[in-house]
Amino acid sequence: MKHLLDLFATVVARVRPPVCIALGSPWPVGNLVAALGGQETVCFQMDLHQASRVRDCLSEVGAKAEVVTGPDLWDLEPRFQTVIFPAASHTDRELKLDVIEQAYHVLRPGGVLLSLSEYEKDNRFAKWQKKVFGKCGETPSSENGMAFWSTRPDEDGKRRRHEVRFHAKLADGPSMEFVSRPGTFSYGRFDNGSRAMIEVADIRAGDSVLDLGCGNGAVGCLMGGKIGPKGRVTFIDSNLRAIALTEINARANATPHPRFLTETRLEGLGRREFDLILANPPYYAKSDITRLFIEGARDLLRPGGRYSIVTKMPTAVVPLIFETFGDCSVIENRGYSVIMAEV
Repeated sequence: MKHLLDLFATVVARVRPPVCIALGSPWPVGNLVAALGGQETVCFQMDLHQASRVRDCLSEVGAKAEVVTGPDLWDLEPRFQTVIFPAASHTDRELKLDVIEQAYHVLRPGGVLLSLSEYEKDNRFAKWQKKVFGKCGETPSSENGMAFWSTRPDEDGKRRRHEVRFHAKLADGPSMEFVSRPGTFSYGRFDNGSRAMIEVADIRAGDSVLDLGCGNGAVGCLMGGKIGPKGRVTFIDSNLRAIALTEINARANATPHPRFLTETRLEGLGRREFDLILANPPYYAKSDITRLFIEGARDLLRPGGRYSIVTKMPTAVVPLIFETFGDCSVIENRGYSVIMAEV
């Protein structure tokens, strides 16, 4: 945290309001807002859970900013004089490129993009920003990282969408095409854990299916090809870009009776509504997220309903399943553990 604030101090003189902080982890974002000293600031996040945590951090540091969510940064009005991108070292390369591209379109002409990199020697941001903005300045390499700045020219730039399409299929089903974009689960490919889960899941014609933490919706779409026209698939995720992609993919693949929900705590789902729930939480997710995916799911299942979750950490997940469902079975597939339970 101190490294980020020390790095920001070297370029803070370039900041002019209104300011947009694009993505970033909650605590760094909260402290950047505090460092801006009351300048008009909007914090943009794609995930409702992250946005809630940003609000909590702002409250704790005594700073004020508007926190907004959306699937794309460029959905915001192009009124900002400064966009700050606090790029953590773990941020995906494609998401960094996407933010740089989209930041161009929310800046006024003459507005500045400031990218803050945790890397002591970062040789990528300058190249990326030059490609989009034409020019890029940078601070010297230091233990605090490097900062990069580019000014938007007067002309409107062409919007370039970062996305990858991929195909996936079940052994006895049709091949389906999916659109994926940076910042969502399993960008550019069908996740091996998801494949391991649906290959062994108990799927029946006419099922009402919940794709829990749906990402780009590939699991639910493939389930839709198995349950037939009398079934239905509900997709839920806290990431607005994920749900936007899911809507595209579900309609393109004729998913039966799709429903789309953007929620953080499984709100909007009915008790005893589903015959089958499929969950693939990120293996690095905090235990409270995995617990929510398990405990929150039980009351959503009808009598005889089936629950499947895939994990690389069965010793952490199986006890939660036993606490919630009373019993379970574990199937090893493709290097993953698929844990299955019934009510």
